[in-house]
Amino acid sequence: MDPLPLLRDLVAANSVNPSLVPGAPGEAAAAEVVRAALTRAGLDVTVQEAAPGRPNVVGVLEGRESGPAIMFCGHLDTVGVEGMADPFVPVERDGRLYGRGAQDMKGGIAAMVAAAARLAQDWSRGRLIVAGVVDEEHLSLGAEALVRDWRADMAVVTEPTDLRLAVGHKGFAWIEIETRGRAAHGSRPAEGNDAIAKMGRVLVGLEAIDRELQARPPVAYQGAGSLHASIIAGGRELSVYPDVCRLQLERRTVSGEDGASVLAEIESLLADHRARDPAFEAVARLVADRPAYGLDSGHALPAALAGALSRAGRVADPTGMTFWTDAAILGAAGIPSVLFGPGGAGLHSLEEYVDLEDVVVCRDVLADAARALTALP
Repeated sequence: MDPLPLLRDLVAANSVNPSLVPGAPGEAAAAEVVRAALTRAGLDVTVQEAAPGRPNVVGVLEGRESGPAIMFCGHLDTVGVEGMADPFVPVERDGRLYGRGAQDMKGGIAAMVAAAARLAQDWSRGRLIVAGVVDEEHLSLGAEALVRDWRADMAVVTEPTDLRLAVGHKGFAWIEIETRGRAAHGSRPAEGNDAIAKMGRVLVGLEAIDRELQARPPVAYQGAGSLHASIIAGGRELSVYPDVCRLQLERRTVSGEDGASVLAEIESLLADHRARDPAFEAVARLVADRPAYGLDSGHALPAALAGALSRAGRVADPTGMTFWTDAAILGAAGIPSVLFGPGGAGLHSLEEYVDLEDVVVCRDVLADAARALTALP
């Protein structure tokens, strides 16, 4: 199967995540493209509703002989398209295909489906599972539903890695902080208490935490943790002291850190401010968190992919990714996973593209690695 027509069809399917953009259509149209392609390739296809109107698509090849269960997995959803011109019109130019989701990660999905179609021609040993899942760009409802019903011995998540073999990535935690003051007329400072000014103190402390995190020795294939303020809101009108200010922040984590440890880190900062100022009032809560991920580069899965990359004349050394992926969900469910996908640029930006040659190479390397893995004793 040529992955490029499939890629064009996928980019043309609006699959903006409705958890990110209220009213967006979700993944159903892209799921149908994948379902039809897997069916044409001869896989046994199941549609699994991960959430109302939001389907995972799972295709299976069963070999005649027992062997390992290998999974290819990618997410169908994309981020929003505000500010983009014709985001669902795939445009080819200079060896690239432009459009929302082209790099993140419909190029990887097209490659893995095309690899499955190639493998279906003579698949004889073990099981191949090809999964297109929903909601990775928010809270991974699709991957969580997938691992409840499907098991595999190993998985390749075809996120965009520039054809590098990635065996680890960071996690994240989302924290909301609320500072509290007292509303009053702007001409009466004795009666007012400025919640936004209090948040200013918090921001200074957060900046110091971020500097310290990034100065720590990096964790292999993950790097160092980091922190940034994402969204802030407060105040009612110009002539009123603000009684509430809310800040949402993201903390990127490495192995050994989780939502609880990040929340404790923030609460320690707030406690320091309370100790210096009895009138300082603030609370923090954990909104969501996902773990960092790592796999021993000597595992059979990265070894097989490294071999396939070497045979394709590509860099085979393992690396890590900065962004979080569903590999952490699969790994936590006992499915050792790596990341491998085509290159491009424009993740979440106004101009996004995938390299067309990379999509074809990704297909070939995936098929080669799967054959090598099923040949193992």
